[in-house]
Amino acid sequence: MPSLEAVCSRLFGSRGWVPKVGLGGALSFVPVLNLFALGYLLAYARRLRRSNRFELPEWSEMNWVELFLGGLRIFFLLAIYAGIPLLLGWILSLALYFLSFGLLGVVAYLPLALCAFFSPVLFLGSLYLYLTRESLAEAFQVKFLLRIVRSTWKPLALPVVCFWGIFVLALPLYGLSFFIGQWVLVSYFFSLRGKKAY
Repeated sequence: MPSLEAVCSRLFGSRGWVPKVGLGGALSFVPVLNLFALGYLLAYARRLRRSNRFELPEWSEMNWVELFLGGLRIFFLLAIYAGIPLLLGWILSLALYFLSFGLLGVVAYLPLALCAFFSPVLFLGSLYLYLTRESLAEAFQVKFLLRIVRSTWKPLALPVVCFWGIFVLALPLYGLSFFIGQWVLVSYFFSLRGKKAY
């Protein structure tokens, strides 16, 4: 099993990653334009899945229409597998907090913490399934998705915690931290899965 350190060394040791990540991070700040950044991450994940190449593609090689359409697909998967769980976790946590009259303190936010932990794993699993046949229907194969989550949540524990930690600490730079975090998570997840079908 590849280590997170080895994957990060490979990513941040590659030549020319700074301007590519910089542009992706800058686009991630702007509504609608952030779809191009998501589409770029999809193009990277597709290439990584097919050829195990960790180098980010050149922005100049990208078809901007395809990036936008790909970004819409990724945004849809993010909304379903990350947005909905986070919203439900937030609602459950608020309900626990108010029903306990605040006596539970931070413990009331356990549902939100659990949802925040598993939502990136669910999203990565859905992205992986989507890329098996380039079909959104594949991303909703719940049986296979749960199998992937069950086999990868333990090795993904540290990367997911790091992702949220950096995202929260660097909140004013949320676009850049989100883009870099997703780049690392996608790279590590796909290196864990290899070319397995499911």
